[in-house]
Amino acid sequence: MVVRQVEAPVRGAGGWADEFAIAPSVQVLDTRVGGPALPDRAAVWSRGTLPGADAALSLLGTLGGVDAWTVTRLTEDTWTGLAVQRTARATAPGAAWASSRAAQYTAGTPVARDRSLCHHLLTGPQAVAIRDLGADPAPDLRRIADGWGLHGYLGIALVAPDGRQLGSLAGLSAQPLETADRNWTELLTVQAAALQASLSADIAALVGRRQESFERSLGSQDDVTRLPNRRGWASLLATEEQLSTPVGDPVGLALVDLGVVRTVRSLRRAVAVAREAAGDVQLARVGPRQLGILAGGLQTSQVTRTAGLVQARLEGAGFTTATAHTMRAGLEPIATTWARAENALVAARREQAGRGR
Repeated sequence: MVVRQVEAPVRGAGGWADEFAIAPSVQVLDTRVGGPALPDRAAVWSRGTLPGADAALSLLGTLGGVDAWTVTRLTEDTWTGLAVQRTARATAPGAAWASSRAAQYTAGTPVARDRSLCHHLLTGPQAVAIRDLGADPAPDLRRIADGWGLHGYLGIALVAPDGRQLGSLAGLSAQPLETADRNWTELLTVQAAALQASLSADIAALVGRRQESFERSLGSQDDVTRLPNRRGWASLLATEEQLSTPVGDPVGLALVDLGVVRTVRSLRRAVAVAREAAGDVQLARVGPRQLGILAGGLQTSQVTRTAGLVQARLEGAGFTTATAHTMRAGLEPIATTWARAENALVAARREQAGRGR
């Protein structure tokens, strides 16, 4: 059984891979290692921010006290900034922010959970205000803060109605904060309530919109399998990017090579086995002997289980298959994710053929 999982090749700040690697999760920003600066982009993510984020960050930015505000989305593996907005203090001549590692961050880039200050500091629903992270008694936290070049931190978790943590609203400063001159707890609580309500509603709406997308993709249908064909698959990916980007919803892709399938009956049987094993995800026929699985909204471990189950069920039914799967890296173009999965599938099939000699 060949199940390959690949990492995302991401260029930029330190710790990002320059070539494909095989590992259980995406390759993400790591502030422990130096590297070239990220390219300059707009202060706010330009591909569609979370509704309401711009207004909230603009309002908070007028209050002073910090260098930047951000709204992030949490997944099983990463934190990803959906919107990042610098304040006037950060852009002033000689500002300490300009020389910090945090200033190099580009919205849409995934950050490993254990390298995110939000992950360590937001352990409950209450707002957090820390004057100087450099004085924190926890050495690991001080090390992370130093890697980012940060001292002051304001933050609050964004929580779904069922209690799951969806992300965060955070203010960051390269200098120690003056926390006594403003009721940051109340301000953060009010803004977070509006943001998390919007985020929760938009995430919940994705279920129906993804189903609509799949039904539209059937307009480009494979005659044999009755699945979306490669054109329908491309439509699914394009729509998924539009749907998931504003809210940072995780997206997993898997490609399955069915091997040698000699009859229409055998192909339809393979598709039936794969469809039953894949469960509630979108399936397409992306090549003569390849199936594509689009798992919008699923976490890394769920995508891994789905790909493994499809592979196992197909092999149990007598098909000699190869499977590759990967996750979208932050808010990268999903076409990039697809290309990475295709490259991994080629490598998986080549490895399988080599073992069969």
